[in-house]
Parts: sequence; structure tokens; C-alpha cells
Amino acid sequence: MGNVTTYAAMLDRERIRPHHVELSYLCGRFMVEHLIRVHAVFGGDILAAVVLGTIAQHNARRFYDEVVAKSDEAMDALIARGEHLPHLRPCNAMSVSMATGIPRETVRRKIRWLVQRGWVQQVGRDKLFVTRNVSADFADFDLETLDRVHSMTVAMFTTLHKRLGALPVAAPLGVARARDA
Repeated sequence: MGNVTTYAAMLDRERIRPHHVELSYLCGRFMVEHLIRVHAVFGGDILAAVVLGTIAQHNARRFYDEVVAKSDEAMDALIARGEHLPHLRPCNAMSVSMATGIPRETVRRKIRWLVQRGWVQQVGRDKLFVTRNVSADFADFDLETLDRVHSMTVAMFTTLHKRLGALPVAAPLGVARARDA
């Protein structure tokens, strides 16, 4: 197909700074609404959500970075073929505690609750893996979150465009070229 050029750019913070209160309001509105939704899904237990997210991110990071990000295929298709299995990294209660700052005993209680929900599998004494149930159980939640992120992003960039007349983007940081297969 030819060359595809992508630009990595940063927002020009100095041009945005005079509008930080309005942008903070828009970001905060999204974050508070999102946290309320997470609170509801986890029966009021935000720490359980943090523990689950930490386990899931740790498990999948290597697979995503080494396989998904470099592939033209969708992550779902790669997982359906089992491509993720050699790349999954287990974690344990201690590493979750260290990563989050949540006391280890609290993390253990949250893990027990997540195992009961079918969202985490414990292999042996201390190897933790997120289950496929998470993907199924959170599919609608994630789609709604994506829709809300998009709406919030549009609102923020509309505000910036209205206030500044153009998107406040600094000079490109670099150019990456990729050849389509």
C-alpha cells in the first residue's frame, strides 16, 4: 500500500495552561463519573478494582507490547489462537501490594473475593492470572467507557479549539515509518 507516516506530538502545555481550570473540570467530570461506575460494578469496593486491574495489566503487558502492538491482527484474534499463552506473566499478592501501596493482607482478601467472582485464577500458592470472564463480564462496561472517553476528548478538544483557534500541538517529537504488508 505504501508508506504510512505517524507523528508523535505533545500538547503545547504553555498554550493550554491559561485554560487549565476548564480542562480540569472536564477531566474531573469524566473521572468522577467513571469512578462511580467502577464503584457500582465492584459493589463499593474500589480496592478490588485496583487489585484486579493491576493483576490484568501485569499479566498482559508483555503479550501486548511484544505481540499485539507489532501485529496487524486484532488482539481478540491472537488470543483466540492462544498466541497470548507464552507471554502471560503471573503476579502474586506481594507484587500487587508493592505496585499499588495496598497492604498485602488487604490484597489477599481482595484476591479471594476476585477468585470467588471468577475474575482471577490462583495457580499454586501464589501465581495470579486474570480469567477470560473479565473480558466477557466487562465488555459492555468497557464499550461504555470508550464512548465516554471519546465524548470527553471531543469536549476537551472542542474547548481548546474554541479558546485557542487551533489545536495547541507542539512540534512533532519524531516520525515513525511503517510499510504496509
